[in-house]
Amino acid sequence: MKNTNFKRIAIGINEGAKSEHERSLNAKRSDLRELSDYVNRFIEIDDYTLLFQDFKNTFRERFAEKFANQFPNLVSQQKQLELVDCDINKIDALSDAIERNKIALDSDLNMTQKVDFNIYTKSEDENRLYKSLLDISDNYAELKKSGVNIFPMAIVNGTSQALRYDFASQRLQPNIAIFSPNYQRR
Repeated sequence: MKNTNFKRIAIGINEGAKSEHERSLNAKRSDLRELSDYVNRFIEIDDYTLLFQDFKNTFRERFAEKFANQFPNLVSQQKQLELVDCDINKIDALSDAIERNKIALDSDLNMTQKVDFNIYTKSEDENRLYKSLLDISDNYAELKKSGVNIFPMAIVNGTSQALRYDFASQRLQPNIAIFSPNYQRR
């Protein structure tokens, strides 16, 4: 009989995905600020959300509206952009970079959705294994407090590296790599 009350346990954080997300978030914010600062020299942008999608065409439309009376009809928009010293390639490149970056932001450049970088157990068996490893770690800490000298590497090796020793906290911790589908015990 299967237990349908399985609850995932957060066993770690995917640091690689988290740092990649942070880099992408910072890049998008930087691109939005740079684009806003640059285009405000030519047209007024009071809301970042205007820059989120298809800004290249929006810029061209607003530029044409603003400068319609300042140039004769015979002057192409490309020439008008050159005459006011506007680098349309820079605007296009920044707009493309912003559109490629799929992180959703609000008008204050805050993320609209929280991203979960936790690594979770995938089954009841993994929950039991994780809890057992925590018990061993806690028992080791109690023995150490009581004055029993056990070398942590002996426990790490004895569990086939299902536990690892964290030198920063000086504690045994479950090795979350064993919960990966690619992990091979040796």
